[in-house]
Amino acid sequence: MNEWKSSGGRITMFPAPVSSPSMSALELYRQVWNQDPDSFQKQANPLIPTVAQGRRGSLKAGSTAHPTRIDFTLTPSTPEEEVHGSFPLIQDTDLLHAELLRIMEVIDQGVLLRSVVRVALGITFLALKPSPAEANRVLTAVIPDQYGVRLTDEEDFIFQINRPYPSRSVEGIRMNFLTKWSVDRLQILTISLPVGGAATPVQPSASATPQTEQFIAASVYFDINNVPTETPLRQPSSLLREALIAIAQMQQAIGLKIEGFENAELSH
Repeated sequence: MNEWKSSGGRITMFPAPVSSPSMSALELYRQVWNQDPDSFQKQANPLIPTVAQGRRGSLKAGSTAHPTRIDFTLTPSTPEEEVHGSFPLIQDTDLLHAELLRIMEVIDQGVLLRSVVRVALGITFLALKPSPAEANRVLTAVIPDQYGVRLTDEEDFIFQINRPYPSRSVEGIRMNFLTKWSVDRLQILTISLPVGGAATPVQPSASATPQTEQFIAASVYFDINNVPTETPLRQPSSLLREALIAIAQMQQAIGLKIEGFENAELSH
């Protein structure tokens, strides 16, 4: 079984300065997933983003609308019964890939924004390990030899590069291709609260004490985005598909070998 799993993916669109999101997060969610979200947060202050969240199978899907950007996120769905000692990761990466394509298909329809000058695609992959030394070993195995990175028992490691390139799908567009390798300490904070409408004071108990679990993970994060343009992009989804293919090829080349991303270039 592959030890590398995804902890989430994100698609971001930046509207032109003269434009603004024509839809709230609720409307954006409905446009992409053809159903109402489980929750929607509307803010009185127009400068604070609206947020909608729901479930897509084993994934939690979200949309966020802000005057300067729109985000679509896909993360692991929290199980009804959380397993102590486990960190949530996306097991079905085929579904992650399919949902990213779904968002791009709706962007193709041109109903989400009036104008976009920049798009970005970010995906994170993790391998949970019992110690920094073990995480270092796994991480250095997927860092290309050309960078000469050697680690033993060091902690809090971060290595990031950007390999810009001209877009292969849209002429005249320059793309940034950021890759970040790191060893991260992740925490899950669990707080147990009483349920029901008890009128009498509840005495503090051990179960009400916040419980913190810490995890160590080797992490590889890919972020591909275009340099902002002066005029609106005519084919924003073409850049996103190109980015998805590039990430699929890179993760395969460095040895992550994530299921669902092996033949990404054939899936659009």
